[in-house]
Amino acid sequence: MDPITAVYIIGTLGMLVGIPPALSLVGDEVGLDFDYVWAIPGIAALMYSLMIFDIGSVQFQGYHVPLPRYIDWALTTPLLVGYTAYVAGASRSMIAGTALADFMMIVFGMGAVAFASTAQWVFFGLSSLCHVTLLACLYGPVRNSAFGEPPSHRRLARLLLNYVGMLWLAYPLVWLFGPGLQWVDATGIAVIISYLDVTAKVPFVYFIYRARKNFVKVTDDASESASVQRDVATVPSAA
Repeated sequence: MDPITAVYIIGTLGMLVGIPPALSLVGDEVGLDFDYVWAIPGIAALMYSLMIFDIGSVQFQGYHVPLPRYIDWALTTPLLVGYTAYVAGASRSMIAGTALADFMMIVFGMGAVAFASTAQWVFFGLSSLCHVTLLACLYGPVRNSAFGEPPSHRRLARLLLNYVGMLWLAYPLVWLFGPGLQWVDATGIAVIISYLDVTAKVPFVYFIYRARKNFVKVTDDASESASVQRDVATVPSAA
């Protein structure tokens, strides 16, 4: 078996691990909408399964580049950052802005792989600019908006924000040492990116799955408190 194919098989299995907990979140009514979280590992698993069979793969500058990978990123990474902004209580325009900055980062990143010579560095620069803009949005307005949210939302938003923000710093370095300087071969790039992809998506889903218990507890406590207050209000006054 080709080593890259083996890597994609492992990547597919890794993404599948994130689907059951994500599906269990569908329909939970705890103050946040979890119904679309499953799409993050679900789309990734589908795209990785296409890569196993070499569907949509092309050769750029001697590198095996699977186009499903970029379809995966273009669809799932805006969901990741958009959902992080949503949990933080950001406005709709800010959620859309972070998702757009992320999407353009992926588009320009694809150009950095597809073109050679000077053009690839121009696209890499544009992608990096979008990346910096994305980080500025996440650690600026998005982070600030979380301060006005309930403690359970604020904790989850901070966790997701730092996880996405720090982990994604590795991707530009992978491009730099791979297609950019060509110090790492195609197999090495496939291994590194697959590892980063699974690490970025599956724990993200797990963090939300684990935190939902806090949301349920908060909701239950609020209901119990409201019930107690109603009971107290109906007790006749001693006067």
